[in-house]
Amino acid sequence: ILIRHEANGVLIRTRRFNSGWFEELKMGNLERECLEEKCSFEEAREVFEHDEVTNEFWKRYSIPDRCTSAPCQNRGTCINNEESYTCLCLPQFMGLNCEFGDCLLENGGCDHFCDEDAFGRRLACSCADGYELDADGRSSCGTVPVLQKVTKDMHLLRIVGGSECPKGECPWQVLLTYKGKGFCGGVIYKPTWILTASHCLENTNPQFLKVVAGEHDILVNESTEQVIQVVEIIMHENYVSSTVDNDIGLLRLASPIVYSPYAVPICLPTRPLAERDLWAVDLHTVSGWGRRSENGPTSALLRRTKVPRIRKQTCKEQSGVLLTENMFCAGYLDGRTDSCKGDSGGPLVTKFKKTHFLLGIVSWGKGCARPGNYGIYTRVSNYLEWIQNRTATPVTGNTTETVPSSATVTVQ
Repeated sequence: ILIRHEANGVLIRTRRFNSGWFEELKMGNLERECLEEKCSFEEAREVFEHDEVTNEFWKRYSIPDRCTSAPCQNRGTCINNEESYTCLCLPQFMGLNCEFGDCLLENGGCDHFCDEDAFGRRLACSCADGYELDADGRSSCGTVPVLQKVTKDMHLLRIVGGSECPKGECPWQVLLTYKGKGFCGGVIYKPTWILTASHCLENTNPQFLKVVAGEHDILVNESTEQVIQVVEIIMHENYVSSTVDNDIGLLRLASPIVYSPYAVPICLPTRPLAERDLWAVDLHTVSGWGRRSENGPTSALLRRTKVPRIRKQTCKEQSGVLLTENMFCAGYLDGRTDSCKGDSGGPLVTKFKKTHFLLGIVSWGKGCARPGNYGIYTRVSNYLEWIQNRTATPVTGNTTETVPSSATVTVQ
C-alpha cells in the first residue's frame, strides 16, 4: 500500500500537447477572441501559434457564410465557398437555388401551368387567361373577380344526390334556353363564347336560343341574370349522334357577358396539367339545373355534386359502355349521386390549388344515378386546340342583342 506522498508522486503526469488541455484552452480563447467578437488575423495567430493552422482557420473564418439565409429551395443542400455558394439539388430540381422543379413533380410548384422542355423539366410557370404571374414566378394573381363563399347555407336540393350551389359559387355556369325554356347547361369561356355539348345543339335554331349568365333560381328575378341572344352555333365537325363522340360545341353571343361575382369565365387547363395533375384530384364538381331523379322534375335552383373520376378500363368493365378516347367516366357505382337530364352541356370542374379548371362537359349516361353505371363526360383536354381555333375566328359584320337575321349553325 502506497502512503499519501508516494501516491501523489505516482499520479503526477506530464501532460502532452494532444492531451486536450491545451486545445481546450485554445478553444476558450478562440471563442473569446473570434467567435464572441470580431478578431483580426493577428489575434487568431496568437490563439493557434501556428501559421498553417491559422491560415486554414482564417480562410474559413473570413469568408461570410452565405448559407445562413437558407437560399437553397426544395430541400437542396447549401455549400459555402469563397466566391458564393453552391446548391446541391435533389434529382427532380435544378437552378441556382434548386427553384426549378420537374413538371412531373407537383406541377413544378406552379399554381397553373408548368411550361416544360422536351425532358419534362420546368422552364417557367405561366397562367390561364385572365390571370397574371406573381412576383415569385409560381403563384397566380387573379384579374377576374375573386371567388368567395357568398353564403354558408347548404340547402339539400338534389342533383341526384348533390346539394344547392350557393349563389356565386358556380359563376361559370350558364343556362341555355330554347323558346324561353331551359333545357341544357353551358360554361362561360370568354365574354362572347360559351362551351356546351353538341348533342344539346342538334336541330336547334339559333334565333330561338339564348344564354342566361348569373342565373341561380330560375323562378326568381334576382337582378344578377344576363340574358343574351346566340348568333352562331358551332358543333364539332366530327360529332357522331349515335355514339355521342366529340360531344362538344360552342355558342357565339350577340353581346359580351359582363363579368361579375356571379358571372366568371372558367379556366381551361393545358393538356399536361389536365392529364397529370387534375386527373389525380380525388373529387370533381358537376353542376346544373337538371332532374333530381331519373324521372323526377328539374330543379329551380342551381345544384352541384362531387364525383370521383373512374379509370377508363374500370368503367368499361363495370358498366359495359362503349367509350372513345374523347370520353371519361365519373361517379359512383352504387348510384349515390350523378348528373342527370337537363345537366347536359354543363361543367365538370376541378379545383387545383386556388383555381378551378374545366376538365369535362356533361355528355351522357345510362339513366341517372343507376347502380352499376357512371356518368360520361367529354374530355375537354382533347379539344383545347379546337376551342382556340374556333374562338379565334374573326367576327364579320355587326351583331346586336336582338334576334339576328344572320344567325347561323356552323359545323366546322
